[in-house]
Amino acid sequence: MLTHSEVLDDQSELRAQLQRTGGAHRELLRLNWARPLGDIAFDWASILAATAAVAWIGPATLPIALIVVANRQRALGNILHDAGHRNLCRLRRVNDSLAALLVAPLVFASLERYRADHFRHHLQLGAAGGDPDLLASPDVLPGHWLRSYLRQVFSLHAWWGDFSGHLGASGVSRADRAYIVAWWLAAMALMFEVAGAPFTLTFIGLWLLARATVFHLITTLREMCDHFGLQPGGILSFTRDMAVGGPWRWLIHPRNNGYHLTHHLLPAVPYYRLPQAHALFRRLPTYQAHGTVCDAYFTGSAAVVRAWERGAMP
Repeated sequence: MLTHSEVLDDQSELRAQLQRTGGAHRELLRLNWARPLGDIAFDWASILAATAAVAWIGPATLPIALIVVANRQRALGNILHDAGHRNLCRLRRVNDSLAALLVAPLVFASLERYRADHFRHHLQLGAAGGDPDLLASPDVLPGHWLRSYLRQVFSLHAWWGDFSGHLGASGVSRADRAYIVAWWLAAMALMFEVAGAPFTLTFIGLWLLARATVFHLITTLREMCDHFGLQPGGILSFTRDMAVGGPWRWLIHPRNNGYHLTHHLLPAVPYYRLPQAHALFRRLPTYQAHGTVCDAYFTGSAAVVRAWERGAMP
């Protein structure tokens, strides 16, 4: 199990090495408030376009629409993640208002609950009973990585969490649940007024179907890429960076979400500067010696999935 001190030790060592570079990392902390607004607008437009395709062209477009919507649900989740760290705007009121109005209720989330859980994930990384995002590896991994993946996919608890968000989670306040429901009622009433009943019903059905299927498949894979199959001992040994390009990265890790190790080491870096932070960290001795970086998802001996099968862990 990782301890609070091990987490802080890894962060302190990396930051000390960053200071010796002359503070090259400071530019990485600068926020561009217009960037997340543009990305949120793109996500909304993509989801509405997918809805229009199903509603106005026909069900033949449903498979592509599900992929688009699920991928943008994942991307909006990444915006929520940055809002949890106040990486949209350093002014808490502005940061939280943007997330509460445009992102969090859409993905069935309470920003405050998300922030509290995610803070525990950072400080109690890998701690059984303490880390809310922990995917515990079995004592003996299966012979093929697909069995590890399907074990998580067919976990009813994991599926329900991905599908219902904080609406179905225990310990969420009535006020938070009421706000999510009220937001959806208001948004759907506006959509009904502007686009009509068929479009609105298609939006609701597509949104829920995507969360129940493709979104869950993507989210499970994404979460396993973060830590699954690694040995505890510190952030550097228990967290991965996925330095992968191409369509798989677009599908699984939109908004640079694959740079998870980089994020844990310096959480104040906004999502759109993570590739530059990763490139800088790769020049640091601590990261070079102990950082885990994968450059493939499925193919090759160094693909991330190899850590999910027998023989991967010492």
